[in-house]
Amino acid sequence: MLTLDALNVSDRVGPVSGCLAAGRLTLLAGPNGSGKSSLLLATAGLLAAEGHVQLDGERMDLLDLTELARYRAMLVQHSVLPAGLKGYELLALGIQGEVSEAACEQMAWLSGFLKLDSLYARPLSALSGGEQQRLLIAKTLLQVSPRLNPSGRVLLLDEPLAGLDWQHQLTTLRLLRHYAGLGLTVVASIHDINLAAQFGDDIWCLHQGRLVAYGGPEVLTPELVAEVFEVKVKLLEQDGQRLLLPE
Repeated sequence: MLTLDALNVSDRVGPVSGCLAAGRLTLLAGPNGSGKSSLLLATAGLLAAEGHVQLDGERMDLLDLTELARYRAMLVQHSVLPAGLKGYELLALGIQGEVSEAACEQMAWLSGFLKLDSLYARPLSALSGGEQQRLLIAKTLLQVSPRLNPSGRVLLLDEPLAGLDWQHQLTTLRLLRHYAGLGLTVVASIHDINLAAQFGDDIWCLHQGRLVAYGGPEVLTPELVAEVFEVKVKLLEQDGQRLLLPE
């Protein structure tokens, strides 16, 4: 259980309090500037904030970055890629400890989903933004993969779908659900409210730095979308799925 206790970043987000459950995928929804990135960075210990973040009762804000790296992985929105690296070298940076046989097997498993084989030997500078993003997602997942890092507990991702085509967006969300099913607390920001409703176990909706709604996908109502996103939509429900369509 990841607990936020009055987490506040001045003029950006908060105070926000709430519990992010292990074994569930929580998706942060909200327009640009609503505080999603700031909340994720503060939770990860990468942005100075007031309040506390606790993991199963232990204050994470008291840990240094080396200790934090054992427990949580964070995909930031704008990553600065090391110059001169190739795809497989970037993935290796996400592995806790040596690149073992188990690590290679996990890399191969992720590659099958994210289609990374053709990217391994290429310089990062020669890859498209979407190709780089797929490698960064895999690197982040490797850092807290339970098979490689038994201490890994939390997975935080800021707009992981940015730059991805539809196929890889869906694959990424399925991978995040898989990692949540392994017992991790998985939290990601997302702009597509219909994908949020389809894949999120829990939804946190932010608006102007405040947490204005939280719960299951049913919290994404036409009334909330009109208030937060300033878009009029109608709700369609079929086969247990909710779809919000612009009017």
